[in-house]
Amino acid sequence: MNTIIYEDSEQGEVPVDVYQKLSDSRILFVTGIITDDLASDIAATLLLKDQEDSTEQITLFINSPGGDIRNVFMIYDMIQMIEAPVETVCIGEASGVAAILLAAGAPGSRLATKNSIIAIGQLEQHFQGQADMVDAKKYLDLFVEDNLRMMKIFADASGKPVKQVMEDFDRTVFMTASRAFKYGLISKVVTFNK
Repeated sequence: MNTIIYEDSEQGEVPVDVYQKLSDSRILFVTGIITDDLASDIAATLLLKDQEDSTEQITLFINSPGGDIRNVFMIYDMIQMIEAPVETVCIGEASGVAAILLAAGAPGSRLATKNSIIAIGQLEQHFQGQADMVDAKKYLDLFVEDNLRMMKIFADASGKPVKQVMEDFDRTVFMTASRAFKYGLISKVVTFNK
């Protein structure tokens, strides 16, 4: 998605892509469903920004209902792999697997605006196509492993045991920012002074 603004230059007004301009300032956005293209763009940009300056913070704003777990794990792993600290900020929602990205922020740098919602539950998987019994069992095993991996991320972020997190999120739980803060998933609720 390109959002164009116009800025004055010596040649007159020139079009500028808002998201590119923000990216130049190390501010990235994960919005909408996390697709292959979005995940690849975010992972590549994180790597580029880390190469440009591995000491300066990158801020990742999140407003997403989720997406494919493989795409989310790709972004999560990139955040863990780079040296630059990453601040994550939920604006709107971080639901399902998108909440993994919120939990990926550096300790003390996981934020949510006061009106945002964080929704966490067990991993949902929709198997497509046909599979014989052996392959179906392999898919189920992978699904169980992915769900456990996701719950371990939430446990690490909140400082709670995995077993407790699995029980707390046995069904989808919708949390306000203040509730997510009390649970330990985020480190700060962003409030406004207006």
